[in-house]
Amino acid sequence: MKLLKALNKVFWLISQPEIYIISYPKTGRTWLRVLIGKTLSDMNRLPEEKILQTEFMTKASGLPRVTLTHDGSAMIKHKHYTELSSDKKKYRNKKVLLLGRDIKDTLVSAYFQATKRINVFDGTISEFIRNERYGAIKFITFYTQWYENRNVPQDFLFVSYEDMSADTGKVLDRVLKFLGASHITDGHIREAVNYSSFEKLKKAEQENRFNSGMLSPGKTEDPESFKIRKGKVGNYNEYLPSDDIEYIDALLTKSGFDFSKFQT
Repeated sequence: MKLLKALNKVFWLISQPEIYIISYPKTGRTWLRVLIGKTLSDMNRLPEEKILQTEFMTKASGLPRVTLTHDGSAMIKHKHYTELSSDKKKYRNKKVLLLGRDIKDTLVSAYFQATKRINVFDGTISEFIRNERYGAIKFITFYTQWYENRNVPQDFLFVSYEDMSADTGKVLDRVLKFLGASHITDGHIREAVNYSSFEKLKKAEQENRFNSGMLSPGKTEDPESFKIRKGKVGNYNEYLPSDDIEYIDALLTKSGFDFSKFQT
């Protein structure tokens, strides 16, 4: 019995992820998965159809075990913002890569995900951003908790959607090295960035090239139901009226939250 318990403990320890990629919904995780997967596919001659399977791609490349999580913020779980856990001790002795994106762009994208893809919300975008299970207060709570616990993991890297958009290759190189990859060439980076352009990913989604719900439209006739919608930085102005923007800005001011804190 003691031997069995010891073996179970060893198996549990071995099976635990060493690296977590953590993100709030709609902050660029699918894009990052494609970038990582394409690079590893080319470097190690792994099947292209498995590019979105980050856990498989990293393991098959001989890298530390990686897992991806929304850390309790997934909209499908309907958690109230007060239910988000500030206890991050499970990440102690782990490496954590945290993705972030402008709150307004995130909430616009999340609204279309919630109403046109996973059908967890039925209301206006103004109601959505004020909702305590999906809106601005939940976003701010999630990232505030992570800012306060950024020193809990063994190693921590913050990556913003805006930085990815501004210099995709530079960010990808940094991410791959954080995951433990070596012998990354400029050619691998350039090919992955080219492969993962907005236009090409949009086409891949239309064709359901990866045969995955992660990258397939809710309704092919509705462009707002696509996973890859517009991909623009600052696109929220097309969707949010001034009073919604003022509401979000007021919450940000009250909370003192600012992503730039992660980069100092």
